[in-house]
Formats: sequence, structure tokens, C-alpha cells
Amino acid sequence: MGKVAVVGLGYSGAIILERLKHLTPALSIDVFDTAGSSGSGQAYQQDILSNLVNRPANLMYLREQGDFKQWLQTRGMAQSNGYQPRPVFGKFIEESVQSSLREHSSIQYYREHITGMTSSRGRYDLSTASGERPGYKAVVLATGNAEPTDFYRLKGAPGYINNPYPTTRLAEIRSDSIGVLGNQLSAIDVALTLLDADPGNHVTMLTRSSKIPNYSESYQPRALKVLTEHAIRHRLRFGGSALKTVRAMFDEELEAQGIDATLDDLMRDHTQASVAREDIYSVFSSTNLIVPMIWNLLSERERKVFVGRFRGAWRQLRVPIPKENWIKIHQHMHSGRLACRTGLSDVSVTQGGFMARGRDFNCRFSNVVNATGAGDAMQGALYKNLAASGICIQHQYGGIDVRYDDCRVINHQGPSNIFAIGAPTTGVFYAVSNIDVLQMQAETIYRNLRALST
Repeated sequence: MGKVAVVGLGYSGAIILERLKHLTPALSIDVFDTAGSSGSGQAYQQDILSNLVNRPANLMYLREQGDFKQWLQTRGMAQSNGYQPRPVFGKFIEESVQSSLREHSSIQYYREHITGMTSSRGRYDLSTASGERPGYKAVVLATGNAEPTDFYRLKGAPGYINNPYPTTRLAEIRSDSIGVLGNQLSAIDVALTLLDADPGNHVTMLTRSSKIPNYSESYQPRALKVLTEHAIRHRLRFGGSALKTVRAMFDEELEAQGIDATLDDLMRDHTQASVAREDIYSVFSSTNLIVPMIWNLLSERERKVFVGRFRGAWRQLRVPIPKENWIKIHQHMHSGRLACRTGLSDVSVTQGGFMARGRDFNCRFSNVVNATGAGDAMQGALYKNLAASGICIQHQYGGIDVRYDDCRVINHQGPSNIFAIGAPTTGVFYAVSNIDVLQMQAETIYRNLRALST
């Protein structure tokens, strides 16, 4: 087969590499990562230990389910079933990847920034700052999350931080007027870091409409009784409103699992999950691989309806945080050191700081941290260059266009031997922030590359 390039070595790059290594030495693999990551990437890099993964340890894995929990146990770490710090999971990935790099001489690692790509006669040439890397039969784009979108054009203003990770970079901020854009997982990491850094710090989380996430304690995957792939495809085949059909199937699943709640009720008020918290999040976590399939089956009209009416409520319901951090957040709110303002409409630079305006409030801040989560991959220079050269096409719902069945990047000539995983595929797969989907995509790409190598 020759050579394959893997661009990026965060978590998505690591799970690709852990599969492709089994095709060596017949297959030569070149891995490129600008930051020098060995699998931890931005999400799991060495950082403050209060940044917790929002999945129990038994559901976090690299090669196979249970490998992270086993790694914790061999090191005598307590509460190996609980929610672990992100850097701990990152350490596990790094040790595994570094071991693979040592054991497989056909894998070469380059700390280089890929700036572009050209295609000729079934081969791909990569452009780097130091020159060309030619002759790849296939390329895997595992570039991870883009930095948050600068919605209010604040970059360059003193006191503004657009990308909060690693959160250790926030430890020197001292102020009683710190604004944090967002109030979900990233914003909670940021708020806790700032509040732990100095007792004089005061933080206000600023959002357009969302509320503080709900918490989860523990949950286990469940065997779905109604929301199976076969049943969904069968029932959507009969026409009518796909969204109504899917909502009805969610209600039937909840009832079949013995849960006295409806999807509409839970999305209207996510705190109602407290009626059967463990059962509800166990069921929802089991739909991780179903949600991308449902999104792929919706018509364009119904996708627009979902995005306009339901996406915010669904996200609010589906992204719980560990109870430990939920308690800390509410303790800080009770003490007056943390506030959350909704209805944000604008943030602007003023003399000596920033002004945030919203429904019923005008607040001045000395510092503002953008913690709104990952931005769109197409904002990055690499994907802009790839689109300009015809290698990829922007997807209207984010990232680039890929085939749902095999993750091949689509250009104006059709699918290619370039594959993408994770954040760049968000427009096609919708939910790509959980490791179940990433593992599924990695397995799909591996099978296709294995077929190309024979």
C-alpha cells in the first residue's frame, strides 16, 4: 500500500494509530502533530486536576472498553469507577501511544504543522513549514477541536483570552470582575480554575440562553429496546414527520426502561432528570451511536427545524457534568463569588476592560475568557487551504463534507482517499464530542484502509 499520513495526534489520532499499527510493517505511517502531542491533545493535556472528564472511568477507553479502568487499578488509584481528571486520562493515552511508537519502527512521528495538501495520480503530497512530504496513498485528518469562535471580535484586546486551555494559563488572573463566555463544560473548568486560584477572584458566566448543566453520578450503558438502528430505519421509512417519530420512539424507550418521563418534559426542564437520574443518563448514553444515524436520516427541512427549535434543549439535557463539580459551582454561587447571567447580546472593548450587555444587565469586566467550546474546523488555516485547493467542501452545519458510511472526505469530484474523524465531521455526524462516536469512526476508517492495503 505504501504510506499513510495521520494529521493530528490527540485522542482521535491516537485511536486511529492504535488500529493502523496492526497493518505495519507492510504499511508505513507518518504522524504529524504541531503541538507535539502524544495522544492527549487539548482535551486531555496535562492541566489542573479539577478538570474532570464527564464520563465515568469505566466508559473511558483507548483500545478497548475497560483498558483505562484497568490502568488505574494497576496504579492503585482510588475510586477507579468515578470521574477522573482529564490529565489522568491523558497520561494513560500518552503512555500507550509512546509505547506503540517505540514498538513499531514503521511509524514515524513529526512535530510539524501541515499547511496544505495537493493530489496527483492517486497520491497526496502534504505541505509543511519545512517543505513537502510527498507520496501518500491515503490521509487521515484527525485535527481535533478548533479553538473557540471569537463571536465578539475581542482578539488582541488586553485581558481577553480566546482559548482557555490549558487552564493553568489562567492561574495568574487576579480580579473581582472576570467574565467567562459560556456556562457548559469548558466554562465550568475555567470558572473553577479562576475561583480556586485566588479567594478574591469573582466570576460571572455569560450566556445567551443556556442554564448550568445538570449533574450525573454514575451510569451504565443499557441495551436499547426501542431505539435500535433497525427499528428507526423501519419507522422512518413510512414518511410523515421524522422528528415526531423519533421523539415518540424516545418516549417509548424511556417507558420500556421503566422511566416515568417524556423527552419533551426533560428538554423543557433538564433538572427533571432527578426523578431517575442514573436510569435516564444510562439510556441517553446508550444512544450515542444512534444520534448521528438519526441526524443522517433527517431531511434538510427537518434538520433546520431541529437546529432552530430543539438543538439547545437537547444539548442542555445531554451534557451533564460530574456531581463533584456541580456541587462546587453551586457553593460558589451561594457564596456570591460566582454568578450566571443569561440573555447576553454583546461584549465590547471599553477603556480599561470590557462591557457585556444583555437582557436586564450591563456589566463591566477587567478580563474576559472565551469558554464557549470548540469552534468550526473551517475557521482554521489548514481547512481553508484545503477548500481553496478543491480538496474538501465546507458543510453547512459545520466542518467539512464527508460520507457518513466511511468518513471519506468529499470534494467536487466525489469521495477521496482522505478520511476525517471527529470535529471536522460534525456537520455530517452531528455529535462527535463523545468517544463512542470517535471509536466508531476510527474503526470505520481502519477497515477501509485495511481494504486498500490488500
